This record gives sequence, C-alpha cells and structure tokens, in this order.
Amino acid sequence: MVSTNTETFFRCKDFQDAKSRSLGYQDSGLIENLVIKNKENPPWKDKNKSFYLDHRQLELCSALMWIICENKYKKIRVSDVGGGNGYLFFSSKNHIPNVDWSWKVFESNKIAKAYSQFEKESGIKWVDSDTALFEDADVALFSCTLQYLEFPFQTLKKYSSKHKFLVITRIPFVEEEKHIITIQTLLNLDDYKTKNISWPAWFFQREKFLDEIKKLGSVIYQWETPTEVLLFEGKSITLEGMLVSCF
Repeated sequence: MVSTNTETFFRCKDFQDAKSRSLGYQDSGLIENLVIKNKENPPWKDKNKSFYLDHRQLELCSALMWIICENKYKKIRVSDVGGGNGYLFFSSKNHIPNVDWSWKVFESNKIAKAYSQFEKESGIKWVDSDTALFEDADVALFSCTLQYLEFPFQTLKKYSSKHKFLVITRIPFVEEEKHIITIQTLLNLDDYKTKNISWPAWFFQREKFLDEIKKLGSVIYQWETPTEVLLFEGKSITLEGMLVSCF
C-alpha cells in the first residue's frame, strides 16, 4: 500500500469476488520489472540514503531495538514475511550496529525464485513461504503484508508459533462492524513500471483484529504511520503498526 489521494480501493462482497476481479500478485511482467529495478538500484548499495530513515524504517528500527535491548541479543533472526526484495533489512542493519543479523524473506514461489539470484551480494535468504520448513526464530515481520493475504490470521498464528515477537506495520483499520475486503487498483505505478495492477486487500475492524492478536500474544506498544495515508470511500485512513510478544 502507498499513500493515495484518489480512490483506489473498491469494496467487494468476499475474497473470491475480489480475487476474480483482480490481476493478482503473480503476473510475470510485474515480477520481471521488479527484478530489473532491483538490478538497477540494489538496496544494499544505496549509499546516498545511508544516514536517512523514512517513517516506516524508523518505526521498524525502534521495534527491533526494543527487542534487542530487552533480550540482550547479539544475534537476531528475522523472518520478513512478504518482504519482496528485503529492502528493510539494510536500514535495520545500517542503523543497529554490533548485531549479527540473519534475515530471511518469505515470499511466494515465483517471487522467491526471482530474487534468489541476489542472495550472495545482499546477505538475504529468500524462501518459498508455501513450502517452508519453519525453525524457531526471533522476529516475524509483517510490513504491509497481512492485508494482502487471503487468510491473514491463520498466517499470523503459523508464524507466532515459531517466533518470539511479531512486528506488524502499515495496516489499515476501519470503524465498521467487520473486516472489509476490497480490490486495490493502481494505474501505471512508477515503482512497478508496468501496466495497470490490482489485487485483493483487507481493511481490518480494529477490535476484531486485536482480539485475534490476543490469542497469540500481548501487544507491547502500537503506533501510527502519519506519512502513509489511504483514501477509502471518502475517508482518510492512516496506517498503523504494533509490536507483539508471542506466548
């Protein structure tokens, strides 16, 4: 999700309805363009921004520093769920020194295969989330990911069983009676350098979302991301996040 000042989300009756009306995430042209962009501008070689953090990076670094300091970690293992090219690893690594990082990105089969060519130079391991054999790790990171999953709470449960903490960032809440499923449509988005793209996207009902979180652990703290605001049915929705300690 990105900040929008136009309506790009359109309500659907259920996930299957949204899925049938969208192009989906696995378009070969989309993946090819993302890989080309990664080759042209490798995030691990971005020297110009090495001392600059945008809001989403600052929030993640804050949560990771809390975890590292609270547990006196000298090594930390992060599962970046739906993390694409793993760009969040580099700001975390650069701004939290003297920690040994193990960073895995869990992605769909096609995306994991496409990005695996960058493992040596990036220091990241890409894993097919559908076939992954999970080992115990420290942090499961969901950055702008949960709202794009068909079964977000089942996925949270799966990762919480093997991780000590969940860092959930950039999720949208609505003040309605239940979660809402939409189709998100973006036209000629520069980041993707491709034709029109679309996919299903959830807006979560706050209390019901937190009820699901309470089944998995306890919320340590929450935050808003004021730099990322969506327009949905005429209302501005600021994305939010939370740090969760798993049971």
